[in-house]
Amino acid sequence: MPRPLIYLLATALPFVFGCGGPKEQFTVVVIPKGLTHEHWQSVHRGAERCAADLEAEDGTRVRIIFDGPLRERDAMEQIRIVDRRVATGASGIVLAPQHSRTMTACVKRSADAGVPVIIIDSGIDDPDHFVKYVATDNYNGGCLAARHLLGELKNKDNPKLILFRYAVGSQATEDREKGFLDTVKQMCPGAVWLSTDKYAGATRDSAMREAGPMILQFGKEVDGIFAPNESSASGTADVLRSQGLNKKVVLMGFDASKPLLQSIQEGDIVGSILQDPYRMGYLSTWYCVQHLRGRDVNKGRTDMSESTGEYLVTNKNLSDVSTLRLYDEETQKRRTTEELRGKR
Repeated sequence: MPRPLIYLLATALPFVFGCGGPKEQFTVVVIPKGLTHEHWQSVHRGAERCAADLEAEDGTRVRIIFDGPLRERDAMEQIRIVDRRVATGASGIVLAPQHSRTMTACVKRSADAGVPVIIIDSGIDDPDHFVKYVATDNYNGGCLAARHLLGELKNKDNPKLILFRYAVGSQATEDREKGFLDTVKQMCPGAVWLSTDKYAGATRDSAMREAGPMILQFGKEVDGIFAPNESSASGTADVLRSQGLNKKVVLMGFDASKPLLQSIQEGDIVGSILQDPYRMGYLSTWYCVQHLRGRDVNKGRTDMSESTGEYLVTNKNLSDVSTLRLYDEETQKRRTTEELRGKR
């Protein structure tokens, strides 16, 4: 090889690989249940923050692809996205499965193809084919919701209640519903259940369609309602307002959105249990990269789950920094890496 060409190659190598040699590069595909709820936007921001932190630390480049179905009940589309991303070169996948059973097969296909999956937000039935589960302790969240709702109804000896469910097969909301039911039965065994078998569906509009007849039927006697996610709570609040029952019926929600938080501020919703989706997106991405590096993120698979916390929010702490960090984009940016990772 001519000496000038050797010289040119030698001088170019540091620019190609960096002074410390080639850096690791990964593509992590984050697949939420849907793209419409603000919860998933916080997950996305958390994943991007993790990628930025990793690059700042040691030059590791993590490309985040955020790709999910438009509608939260389109499980077949979510399955197609998982299969397509596995086929087109994802290093790893962070998945919020829409259904605890339906999604199991595509997770297995991903694992068999050598693409590890981190499960977030809501679990699947088979734990053998994913690496880590990062989520809220949804059962505990349901317990917190029940305690606060019953506290608001402490003057009612045998309150009349409605559990307005979300959707069959969504493990996260099913765990919240079970926590709520169990706690009410323990704390207030005389409670009267007016309805526990109605499902809100995936959107605010579907929640309004289902809540309308239910509240028309029970609105004059119901004391309290628990709606276990953002869209079901917001839709129920809309119906209560339309029927003149806001502030008369105690409504307890779960998750955050601008309309839901506004309803809490105005007193139409007495409180909501908030998750930490920003940290969920951060930690799941971090665990995915550590696993790709060959590190044990589960202590020999004896510690596969990690809770990101659950927090009661009312109109008394709505503006606290500890609350804003859970959903406000500007406050999330100021969270420290140490806080997001915890003790590792």
